[in-house]
Amino acid sequence: MTLRVGVVGGGLIAQAMHLPYLSEKRDRFTIAALAEPSRIVREALGARYGVSALHEDYRGLLGEVDALVVCAPAGTHAEIVLAGLDAGLHVFVEKPMCITLRDADAIVAARDSAARVVQVGTMKRYDPAYERMLAELPESAETLRYVNVVVNDPEFEPYFGPEILRGADVPRELIDATRRGEAEQVEEAVGAGDPDTVRAFSESFLGSMIHDLNVVHGLLERLGEPLPAQVVGGAWWHEGRAVSGELRLANGARAELAWIQLLATHEYDERVTFFFDESARSLHFPSPWLKQSPTVYRRAERRDGANAVHEWTAHEEAFSRELDHFHACVTEGTACRTPPEQARLDIEVLTAMFRQSL
Repeated sequence: MTLRVGVVGGGLIAQAMHLPYLSEKRDRFTIAALAEPSRIVREALGARYGVSALHEDYRGLLGEVDALVVCAPAGTHAEIVLAGLDAGLHVFVEKPMCITLRDADAIVAARDSAARVVQVGTMKRYDPAYERMLAELPESAETLRYVNVVVNDPEFEPYFGPEILRGADVPRELIDATRRGEAEQVEEAVGAGDPDTVRAFSESFLGSMIHDLNVVHGLLERLGEPLPAQVVGGAWWHEGRAVSGELRLANGARAELAWIQLLATHEYDERVTFFFDESARSLHFPSPWLKQSPTVYRRAERRDGANAVHEWTAHEEAFSRELDHFHACVTEGTACRTPPEQARLDIEVLTAMFRQSL
């Protein structure tokens, strides 16, 4: 069955990942409509991907498609997801699913009422190296001593040039309203909506570190660790471009996560490491913008009086595999691997981490 999808938002993630992969999977998807406020971007992408149903506002495409792929700004996600469900559509929504726990609860309830699929774009759960580490974990977290995550991120500048379309024709009133709406949601979530707080919470915690927390949550769940773990620390600095958080696990072990935006560098490094008494297991992710660059799963342990190291590399694209999964969820009834309840857990923990910094 081919799904008619409407893509909402024609920015970086849509142009770099979702539109190309959707267009390649013609046995699964047809890009039936596109909503994008910039006429320049909208018409160029329509021509590039053969999309004739082009809309300035997402409401115009709700009656033309079977499913939405939501790539719009984070502060608009909840409104669009809820409108899509109300129209009887399945929804794939980029992370973060929303900004407030109130909206997360509303999305879960609307998904249940509509009996439709909502899948959140935390794509690392679909990485084959993550799947390998998940399958090989010990049976419990009893011997887990420490979890460490560090990401230094130069963002997208090293990887993209003029091929990413940017429109300077979006109405100023719409830009201001979108920013105002995001700030109001951030204020509801954490008590302040000034620009640095919005950058720290919405962009850095919810927009970036959520990927790594989602990976950690998946691995801890496989170990039988009670979730959510106790949040015992959180901080942000450098105008919200650097953030960290700390969890205490049931056996007293700690998990520490840090994401640092380093725009003056061109090096991306992302490592998630679980330290057990008997082994150290890690995932080393490439920049998500580098297609077919391998994720490395590494396991080090004592064997025959020496340190034995095993490494597995995986080149399959998680962004591609998550769309295949979405199709299977809609057409075959496959259980969603990244549902709204999981996104709610991530948002709950990141909100608590942020509040630790206040």
